[in-house]
Amino acid sequence: MNTTEFAKPNRGRSYAGRSSAERREARRAALIDAGISVFGRDGFRSATVKSICREAGLTERYFYESFANSEALFAAVYKSLIAAIEAEMLAAIEAEPADAEATARAGLRVYFGRMADPLIARIVLIEIFGISADIDRTYRAVTLNFARLTEELTARLFDVEAITAGADSRLLSMGLVGSTIHIAMYWHLNGYRESLDTVVESALRLYLAMAGNSPGH
Repeated sequence: MNTTEFAKPNRGRSYAGRSSAERREARRAALIDAGISVFGRDGFRSATVKSICREAGLTERYFYESFANSEALFAAVYKSLIAAIEAEMLAAIEAEPADAEATARAGLRVYFGRMADPLIARIVLIEIFGISADIDRTYRAVTLNFARLTEELTARLFDVEAITAGADSRLLSMGLVGSTIHIAMYWHLNGYRESLDTVVESALRLYLAMAGNSPGH
């Protein structure tokens, strides 16, 4: 294997004038990008450090510069994907008028739009399970954070007191998150037979039902 920092000359990345910390961060980012491709294509258990390094155009010594093992890279890949999805969802929601249906639709379109990428969907919906106790804890923490985001958005969009009368808002938010994830999982495993519009509108019905609304109201 080429012993230069990047074995693939067509990556077009130049490090002239960058500090060692900046070069290290760039290599770490390249490994995360490669992890998305390899974990999404081959699955966690079939992925190897060698195949990830080949995808990134890096030697293995640079892998261990940033990650202890492939599980550590997987955790970084998962967290980076979820962080990007949540940021995009928030941006889409903030760009919409303060209308419950339009706002919820905007957020759901971003989420399912990202899940339409089979590499991303496989990582965050399928491969995340059963790797290790540490990865399981990461998944639970991310899911709880997603539920808190949903709870916060629900409070901004709907009449929370009316929704939660006799119920717990956190449990309702977890229910919405769980249903959204399982719709995405079914869509992915079913080969994306339904259109993105159909999936978004189907999930939206759950949010509107909880809010006591109907489409167009």
